[in-house]
Amino acid sequence: MDILQSVFPVFLVVVLGVVLRRYRFLDERFIAAANDLVYYLLLPMLLFYEVGTTNFLESFSGSLVIGAYATTLAVFLLAFSLSRLLGIGPAETGAFVQGSFRANLAYMGLPVVFNALGQAGLSRAGIFLGFVVPVINGLSVIALMIPHGAEKEEGIAATGWRILRQVAANPLILGCVSGIAWSLLKLPFPLMVKRTLFLLTPATLPLSLLCLGGSFSFQRARRGFSLAALAASLKVIVATALAIAIYRWMGVSGEDLRIGVIMLGCPTGVITYVLASQLRGDADLAGTIIIVSTVASAFTITGWLFLLRAMGW
Repeated sequence: MDILQSVFPVFLVVVLGVVLRRYRFLDERFIAAANDLVYYLLLPMLLFYEVGTTNFLESFSGSLVIGAYATTLAVFLLAFSLSRLLGIGPAETGAFVQGSFRANLAYMGLPVVFNALGQAGLSRAGIFLGFVVPVINGLSVIALMIPHGAEKEEGIAATGWRILRQVAANPLILGCVSGIAWSLLKLPFPLMVKRTLFLLTPATLPLSLLCLGGSFSFQRARRGFSLAALAASLKVIVATALAIAIYRWMGVSGEDLRIGVIMLGCPTGVITYVLASQLRGDADLAGTIIIVSTVASAFTITGWLFLLRAMGW
């Protein structure tokens, strides 16, 4: 019951966003503006504040980050291999591979961690996010560009430069890196700034969940359900099981293990639809993967956390 009460309220807020959009309390213009507000301002500020006020050396876990790198790369390669075996086209390959490993760390992972593990867990998850998001961003661009032979069209150097630009311009990464630097330098927050952030940042997670629900388009997800279900299974089942195996092999347990399982067990991020649209991926398939994985993850995250508790990990 504790686990259900930690996980399901997060998904109920997402469902509320779907309902509010259905009955036009939230319209497309509001959701677009709110998404920009959350992505470019509120989430970076939240991450900067939470990470910046944390003792970095005490909260950083190298094993947690390395395990996430290993899991992400393994699922990335597995998804690419499966796409070759299935013989799907370049656009579908990009959406399928990206949807198999790119987790919704900020919009879904952080709220679940906060609900399950509290403020201390949120700070540790923010540091984790700062180290993992650059790798995920880079692999996402590679997943969408390589099937089209983009590295041959542009050249390896140009492709690498585009990936670096995508990573360097990510506001979440900037927020995390700034917070890490602030924490390492042990700089104090001026009282006025601290109180401003204290008032502003609590709106971030609920607004991000409402936007996530409001962004769902079941009309957009019209085809490719079997391929989407396979990608969603790789994301919320295979990736999480692999993460648990790697973390246990590395000796990770307790709160760190739960943070890793929640973050890597999150559904496919909504940003995959945007990237697929921009980089010649199959946007409809990306939308379907997002919906299928999000619905499934309400049950899979709960199940994984229950398994960890039952095993005493």
